[in-house]
Formats: sequence, C-alpha cells, structure tokens
Amino acid sequence: MVDNRPPVNDYTRMQQYDDLTPSDLWPDLWTVRLNFRQTLDGALPEKLSEALEDVAVSVFLHNQEATDGDNWTVTLTTLGAPDIKEIHRRVGVVAAAENIKLLLDEKDIVTEKLPQKDWLQHVHENFPPIKTDKFFIYGSHYTDEKPKDLIPLQIDAATAFGSGEHETTRGCIEALEHLTESHSFKNGLDMGCGSGILAIALVKLWPDIKVTAVDIDPESVIVTDRHAAMNDVNTKIHAAAGDGYRLPLVAQNAPYDIVTANILANPLIEMAPALLNVLQPGGCAILSGLLYRQKADVLDAHEKLGLRLVRADKIGDWCALILQK
Repeated sequence: MVDNRPPVNDYTRMQQYDDLTPSDLWPDLWTVRLNFRQTLDGALPEKLSEALEDVAVSVFLHNQEATDGDNWTVTLTTLGAPDIKEIHRRVGVVAAAENIKLLLDEKDIVTEKLPQKDWLQHVHENFPPIKTDKFFIYGSHYTDEKPKDLIPLQIDAATAFGSGEHETTRGCIEALEHLTESHSFKNGLDMGCGSGILAIALVKLWPDIKVTAVDIDPESVIVTDRHAAMNDVNTKIHAAAGDGYRLPLVAQNAPYDIVTANILANPLIEMAPALLNVLQPGGCAILSGLLYRQKADVLDAHEKLGLRLVRADKIGDWCALILQK
C-alpha cells in the first residue's frame, strides 16, 4: 500500500525509551528507486508493490501520467541497507508471472541512506490534524484544543497504515459518515484493519456496535489494540491476526451488518465471495484501496454476486465504494 512512514516497532520504541540517544532511536532508513526503462501501467505497479512489500517497510507508487496513459514509479523505504539482489529477483518473478520483459537491471536500482532525524518532530510538522464532517483525527503529538463539535479520534501518524491522511482512508471514513444518515449497525468487521482507524470510527459513530478487526500483519493488531485503548473503545473491538476471511474468528462472529475493507483492488476482487458469505441480508460493505480506473472491475466482481452499488466516491486517483447485499 502507499505509505512512507517509519515502521511501527521503531516508533513504539521511540515512545517507550526516551532516555536513549538519537542514534539508538531513529531507524536506519534507506530509499530505493526502481528506474524501469519502460512505462509501468495497468495492474503491473500494484503487482510489483505486492511482491516487494515484504522486503520494505513501505512501497510508494506515484503516477507520472504519461501522455499515452499511466506511468507509475516505484520507490521503497527499507529498514537497513536494501537487498538489491532480492529486490531484482522479486521483480523477475512478477515479470515471469505476467509473461513480460521488465527492463530493470541491478544498476537501475538506486539506493540512498536517509539522514537520521527526530521522527516525532517530523510527524508533528508533517501530519497536522484532519477534519471530516464528523471527526477530528489527530496524533499524540497534538496538544492544542480539540473542536467541541467534532468526534475526537486519536491515531499516531507514524504507525501502521491508516492515519486518515491518505485518500483511501478518508474515503472510507466519509462513506461511514454518509451511512449514519440511514443506518444503525450492531456487528461490524474491519478487514485489513491496519492502524484500527476504521474499527474505531465504527464504534465512535455507532456506540452499541461490536467490531471484529482483522489483519494479516500481527503488528497491525498490536497497533489496533493500542489505538482502541487510546480512544476508550477497546471493549468494543476484538482484533486478531490471520488470513483474512479464513480466520475462524471471522466466521464465528458473522454475519455482519457492516464490513469495511481498505485493501487493494485484486484482493478485493478475490475476496468478493467470502465477503458475500459473511454479510447479512441488507448489510453494507465499504471497499477502498482501489484506483478509480479499477472501479469497474471491482464493482463487476461484486455485482455478479448480487451486491448492489449504493455510492461511489472519487478521491484524487482513488475510489471508495458503498455496496449493499
């Protein structure tokens, strides 16, 4: 996913051990630019991102919008010096799977060590509070007064994906806000919970709800639990790590009247039958993490199963969908 923040464990370490020196605390981060000698378009950038996410703390995709269509660049951030041979190997695996030739030699992979910095100060300067129609989303670095007419939601901006500033997260939150006008939910599922921001937003908007929050990354579950406690909603959210809808807890707590899934287009398409199985009749699903040009494919996969589109929002290059069973 698109993200360029320091990893969760290092940020948590910064908070817990404030007596250590900067060299002990600030992560040894490197940036890695993949200078492909060809245009990256279609679903290829997303597939490269998925293949590389295990060798980086973040993968950043940027669309340069070539005159003949999309032209994406791929940049990684790694903790410690990057393994160039492994990165090149993974690119080759994608190329073989797609039966294409990707023009990228090891010399086209450019690395640079980032200067050490005080990430807490960096967060304070670069992640100001976010206001939506109903929420005031802020980090622990924010100490000023909070608006009394908005619901406070505290999320540390330097943790797992989902602090509110990315278009996909904001799109999901605005979709939830829209649903408050006509729905009252009791049992929710946040699939791919990341920081837990959507699970927390569900409880803030519908205080009687119970939410199951799932992520394949155990670190995200730790962060979700911490954020839930930070926002005094930990008794309402049960977070667990596992393989998506295959996690036994998901079936155990089904059916759900609201499901949020801010993931990626291809996993959303693959998971469509599983979503249908756990969504109760009349229930709603909010899907994001997809580019606007991927809307038709994602929508088609769900409409074939009988889900209907309620609302589609375009946020920059991204899209958020509300579907109903």
